[in-house]
Amino acid sequence: MPRQSAHAARTTATLLRPIPLALATLFLVAGCGSDNHDDGPTTAGVVVGSYFQNALVCIDANGNAACDSGETSARSDSAGKFSLKGSGAVVAEIGTDARELDPATSAASAVTAKLVLRAPKEAPGVVSLHSTSVVAEMENNALSYADALAKVAIAVGVSRAQLLADFNLETDAVAKAALKSASDDGLKRIASALADNPADRRAALAPATLVDRWYQTKAPYRPQQDAASYEAAPAGYSPVFTQLVARHGSRGLSSLKYDAAVYNMWKQAEADGALTALGAKLGPDVLKLMKANFLLGYGVSGISTPGYGNETQVGIDEHTQLAARLLARLPGYWSAVAKDGTRKIVTVTSGVDRAVDSGNFFVTSLKTRQPALASLISYPPAPAPYPDNGKPVVQPDGTNRFLLYFHKLGKSTDLVTNTADAYYPTWQDSLAYQAYKSGDTDLATTQSALMGTSAAKAAGRAVLERLFTSAFIDKIENGSYRFANTGSWTYASDDGKFTSTLSGDGKTAITSAATAGSLLYELYVIAPAMKKEAGVDFTPYLPIAQAKAYAELNDGSDFYDKGPGFAEKGDITSKMAQVLVDDLFNEVDAIARGDLSHAAKLRFAHAEIMLPFATRIGLKTAVQPQPVATPFSYAANPWRGETLSRMAANMQWDVYRNAAGSLIVKMFYDEKETDFKAACDGAKLAGTTHFYDYSKLVSCYGHVAK
Repeated sequence: MPRQSAHAARTTATLLRPIPLALATLFLVAGCGSDNHDDGPTTAGVVVGSYFQNALVCIDANGNAACDSGETSARSDSAGKFSLKGSGAVVAEIGTDARELDPATSAASAVTAKLVLRAPKEAPGVVSLHSTSVVAEMENNALSYADALAKVAIAVGVSRAQLLADFNLETDAVAKAALKSASDDGLKRIASALADNPADRRAALAPATLVDRWYQTKAPYRPQQDAASYEAAPAGYSPVFTQLVARHGSRGLSSLKYDAAVYNMWKQAEADGALTALGAKLGPDVLKLMKANFLLGYGVSGISTPGYGNETQVGIDEHTQLAARLLARLPGYWSAVAKDGTRKIVTVTSGVDRAVDSGNFFVTSLKTRQPALASLISYPPAPAPYPDNGKPVVQPDGTNRFLLYFHKLGKSTDLVTNTADAYYPTWQDSLAYQAYKSGDTDLATTQSALMGTSAAKAAGRAVLERLFTSAFIDKIENGSYRFANTGSWTYASDDGKFTSTLSGDGKTAITSAATAGSLLYELYVIAPAMKKEAGVDFTPYLPIAQAKAYAELNDGSDFYDKGPGFAEKGDITSKMAQVLVDDLFNEVDAIARGDLSHAAKLRFAHAEIMLPFATRIGLKTAVQPQPVATPFSYAANPWRGETLSRMAANMQWDVYRNAAGSLIVKMFYDEKETDFKAACDGAKLAGTTHFYDYSKLVSCYGHVAK
């Protein structure tokens, strides 16, 4: 195992220690004077947005998120700092008499909307959006302080130590940006929530600050474990190989569908005078999102064809940072690979633009951080099947549709007729899956029924009532109004050098309040990925309760055609993923034979690959099918699109070897140490929690080395 630097070792040791009560705070307990008079504890700290001046800060003795008469209080000073006699949870009331100091410019501006921030008694010294989220998770989800802290830190994408510190002083640029962005978004939600419900602050703050936003498979990527808590390899073992399967990064809308249909509905409501105050804002926000998608990727190095379906800056950053963390996880290994200069970093994609782009951004990040790796990047020849015309299909090197696009293999590009061909079983499995998806009666009936459920109807009505008058909604429900993605739009780039004109195909329709809400949900889930390009926030249009309802409906649909599916249908949805499982094992087999020509293998694909792959590999939350007679629900099944295939979702295997040549493997899913299938628990290396004896793993999976 490579030796850590002294600084890294100290950092790791610090982060692995239990987090003290005063983490990231200025919580001070006053000492006794010479006359033995005890003044009691003092709580000192700072109110952070940027920095809030003249905020009313108090010890929240009764936990009602308000500074009541009789509770110890003080005003924050010109630097946002405060000091209070006493100890306990803290509340900061930030009224329009407060000012916000920008630490970058030292300029102060008026606060225009009332805010309330909270901090738990365990860490009362930095009062921020993030501390408020920790309190909300503790109160609303019955989490301990430690569990709430970990959950919020993962959601933001930072370490626990970084979460509750003053992020204006954070030296890690990536962490600082994540903390600041989440704070800015959360403060807007708090202001809106308090305006809607000023009387019950706790009730208002909860949906604004809880971190579950129910983005389903469109959730932006976050590593799911603090790297400082990873289990170290046992003595005598050193890394010898690593590999990755990853979904592409966050993207825009795939085509002109949901946005056009919603906008056409909005235009009719505007013409009818049927908009609420919130509804009036929807149309302009949809147009911003639409324009951003029309021009998406223009001027971005690495994206050749601008428009719908491209990765956003969020997606580019996801793979750039994922590569950086891979290097940081095995620093000694990568230094040795670079020094050796002969082992290849094999890179393969599905061939689809956004997967290809993700691979390129990932590899560019590797080369930027370790230039010596550039000459080691390898793109193997694509398979060459022979379609009906007998001519081999020529695809770019580094493309393998059988491995990474197995759900859509077609005769014109992928036909395999030779039964002895290694890819023939995958070809057959893909055909069987596509026949199931297009022609299975149970699948069609179950999926089509989702928008007719009482949950869908209630969610749709609740969403639309915030935007339109009841009379307008009734016209949608009774069929008087029907909207679709019809019409044409043209947008030009700011420099005038690129123009895009697109027309809707009319196939995406709003026929009920439920379907209207579902299309709004599609805009809600894509907006976080397009923060830089569109700058719109769709959270006001989808309250958390309705977002959860639509996430469950979407997960229900995906579960049946991408997840474990119906119990009665066997492995029809995942059998085609066996080729990818075998590919991971084959790479480790080569290491076991002493073939060290590959230092790493990187694969870039799609949600349609990650979801059946997770089932085939046997992840414990991805293997429970449902009987046809028992519908999928969150209550009945642990399968979740967000946890299995968020944007840039990934599985990684680190392989270690000892002097005797024995191999052990650790698996990560979204950078969290993760177990192989339950039947392989006996393959874990004695004395470890996350390392598996490779020979036993091979036996457990029934893998046959080729």
